[in-house]
Amino acid sequence: MINAIRGNCLSITDNSLVVLSHSGIEFFIECSLQTANKFRALSSEDRKNVRVFTVLNHREDAMTLFGFYDEKERFCFIELQTVPGIGPKGALKILGGITVDDLCLALDAQDVKKLSKVPGLGAKTAQKLILQLRNVLVFETETEKEADVKSSSTSKRFSDFISSFCEMGYDRKSVVKVIDTLLEENNDKYINMDDRDIEKNIFTSVLRRLN
Repeated sequence: MINAIRGNCLSITDNSLVVLSHSGIEFFIECSLQTANKFRALSSEDRKNVRVFTVLNHREDAMTLFGFYDEKERFCFIELQTVPGIGPKGALKILGGITVDDLCLALDAQDVKKLSKVPGLGAKTAQKLILQLRNVLVFETETEKEADVKSSSTSKRFSDFISSFCEMGYDRKSVVKVIDTLLEENNDKYINMDDRDIEKNIFTSVLRRLN
């Protein structure tokens, strides 16, 4: 399998790329609209040295090279084809109509209505996607990454305070989330307050929200 192609992106359409590899071979690569737009957004200088992640589809009558801006989209492309009725072209059409993050969120929320609006999907196929891929296509979104960084900071800052709730049987992640929310809601009140005083002030509120 060709894992990726590095080279100069010579042309971009809504569903294809032409890349001149460093070895001098020009590759015609089919891609989703999402991938095409991401490569379009690169500067002319950056397009001279791109990396396109690929999947080679080999049939009796044709060989087609599919390309992706990142590995997440490629993984989605492969997994989408495990759903009955979705082939390579269909998977590419779906990925052209929804971002990987939005697809994962819709699957997790079992949002048939949102998925049904994606080109190439109807209500029945959307339901199949949810049943088969809900726990397979799981990626951390940028928002979730930011939340994890924030939670990590809170965990260190109020470690003993959080542990006291855990000893009472509460889930650590839930405790940290509640503390983050309270700090955000009362930022002006707590901004210049000592951490120990903050703990005394929010103890009852944390308990109330956890119950």
